Amino acid sequence: MGDLMPNAIGFVGLGDTRTPLRKIVISPVNLTANGRAHLGHAGGPFLRMDILARALRRSGHDVWYGLTTDGFENHVVAKATQLGEHPATMAARFHEQIGTDLKALDIHLDRFDDPVHRTNIDTFFGVREALMRRLGQSDQVQLRHERLPVDDALPSTAPIEDRFSIGAWLAACCPSCLKPAGSFFCEACGMHFEPWDAVKPVSRRGTITEWVESKSYFLNMRNPTQLTVQWEQMHIEAPFARIAQRYVDRCGGTMRLTLPGLYGVPWQADACVNRQILFSYSAGCYTHHLYCGERYAQERGVANPFSHGSDTFLICSTGIDNTIPVLVGVTGCALVQENFRPFDSVNFNYFLKLNGSKFSTSRGHVIWAGDIGNINGINTDALRVYLSEICPEEEETDFRVGNMLGRHNHLVSTVGTLVASACATIVENPAFRGEPAFDSSLFARLVELYGEQSAALSPDKLRVSLASKPLMAWLDLANEARTPATAYTWLKGLAFLAAPLMPRTADAIWVWLGHADTPSASAFPETRQIPDAKAPNLHESRLLHEHDLSNCLPASMDS
Repeated sequence: MGDLMPNAIGFVGLGDTRTPLRKIVISPVNLTANGRAHLGHAGGPFLRMDILARALRRSGHDVWYGLTTDGFENHVVAKATQLGEHPATMAARFHEQIGTDLKALDIHLDRFDDPVHRTNIDTFFGVREALMRRLGQSDQVQLRHERLPVDDALPSTAPIEDRFSIGAWLAACCPSCLKPAGSFFCEACGMHFEPWDAVKPVSRRGTITEWVESKSYFLNMRNPTQLTVQWEQMHIEAPFARIAQRYVDRCGGTMRLTLPGLYGVPWQADACVNRQILFSYSAGCYTHHLYCGERYAQERGVANPFSHGSDTFLICSTGIDNTIPVLVGVTGCALVQENFRPFDSVNFNYFLKLNGSKFSTSRGHVIWAGDIGNINGINTDALRVYLSEICPEEEETDFRVGNMLGRHNHLVSTVGTLVASACATIVENPAFRGEPAFDSSLFARLVELYGEQSAALSPDKLRVSLASKPLMAWLDLANEARTPATAYTWLKGLAFLAAPLMPRTADAIWVWLGHADTPSASAFPETRQIPDAKAPNLHESRLLHEHDLSNCLPASMDS
């Protein structure tokens, strides 16, 4: 297992060359390719990890951020059936659209793959085989008898694997909290349950007519306390650890690894009574992470960072609905075999609501990230700041259009005005532009604020919702930028503190100050001759009004 603690990653001081730098792989839980990426997705795990990755790179760490989509999950089949498409064709289309949505928010991915694309399938199946071989050799993986519901949506001559009313086809009440649930998970309390445990199970596509005997593979850990120990090492926050512990207390160290199915990632075994595919929320999910690790390994010419013995630091991020899949399914798969290891850090978030109601693709209550991010004149940096500030890290939060517009417009007008004023102070002094120097008092304040932002962006208790506070405090110090030295220090500090949250603004200021690429702690103390330009080339944006968003707001928000 990984023996490196999250707090082993340090943020580098300005000009510091002594702090050990790490190789870091960030691999969030994949997105199901049955729709685009809405702000509930983008404003949760993916923007959160982008901000963390940019902050870690700013310190000098070697960070690689990879993501996949799952085109085999049962909800893909259900959506394709609804649209009258082949699942693979639909999933490939949504994969491309998800990539566009994430790019619209400047979420930078070093790798974003559809694992079943013809260029990727061999690598994906290769890591699948390596994992399955080891799991199959473990005495903590067992073939279990089960009874599964069959409905009348398909004729009796259809394959039994397609007639099972499981996954997207199953609706029920959660056996733990008795609230409406579906598939294998309850979004209300986070519990995972099996069809035979469900209360009042019904088929979403027909009527359940019988329960049929089947066999599937399950994780069956002899010592479930291994999980608890691993959660502590990963610094899992208490609310999410309690969800997983409640499941272990109820079910022990068990978790489904396969289920009957014809469309999916196959697990072939003679003992099965029907064709088995990987369960997307345990072995299937882990395979996606291992795939990302394998692509990283191929690019770097190293071993897969999930391999035992690798010193690469592994970070995962996902929503509360994947608490049990990650903490029991993925982590359990990592602990019962000897090839691959668990994550070193896992970051969970609650749901982001939209005007008081949960984002819902099925009822159209969504704002697609690509639609809002590509509005003419929108400042994506300002949108990122607002989304970071409402990131649901400690509770559910709410995206309110009016609040977003107010925050956007304030930042657009404030940052633009303050930057222009500070730049003018420098440009008016050609001698200083040739040999810029820092103001020591303002520099000392920057060091304090950088420390505060670094604490908020620590992987062991990540709080991107607090990361803008030091940046806003720095904006408030703009009135001290009245001399060339204070203006220079303030501008450079703005670029540095803005880098994780407002990358376009940060990079533009940094380049205007004579540097290349993006702000970094190592290069911060270096002073470069400032080019003869009046102001940084900030990306064009304007003040927005609600009618500017009309084309991307759902009909559910009309009332």
